[in-house]
Amino acid sequence: MRSPLGVAIALVLASGVAAPRRAAADDPPFTIGSRPAWFLLGGVTSGGTVALADRGAFVGGELSVARLRDGNYLGFYADGYYDWGADGTYVTGGLELGRRFVGVDGGVALRLAGGERDLGVTGRLNLSIGLFGLYARYAYFTDAMADDHVLQVGVAFKLPLMTIGGN
Repeated sequence: MRSPLGVAIALVLASGVAAPRRAAADDPPFTIGSRPAWFLLGGVTSGGTVALADRGAFVGGELSVARLRDGNYLGFYADGYYDWGADGTYVTGGLELGRRFVGVDGGVALRLAGGERDLGVTGRLNLSIGLFGLYARYAYFTDAMADDHVLQVGVAFKLPLMTIGGN
């Protein structure tokens, strides 16, 4: 005669073997490294106009949206700041791209000072580590109400405000 305990153990083992398995295609794929993601970043920027124009300090804010993948990024930025040297406001915006710590951006620039507007182009070289960045920016203004060439150096502190996708 078989013992009830032996029959119970045999039934448990048999049900474990006969149970349906999860298909391999249902498992998430195995990946190493980061997944591409969009980031919305915002922060403050400050520095000084150091050459080719009215010299002075500036302070403002910046907002950007960028796609990060494998240490490379591509996106768009916009910033605005008040410059005491020019006694006016600058607004710039355009495309940004970079690899790891080094990036460049550029686009259009608008200078508002003394009740006049001046349209131009700008480019910037960035060196970023974590949330902090150092940069040098050059701007050229076509209608040159004052100085048509502007060279600035500055620092930026930007935080990720939102992440879309990725890990």
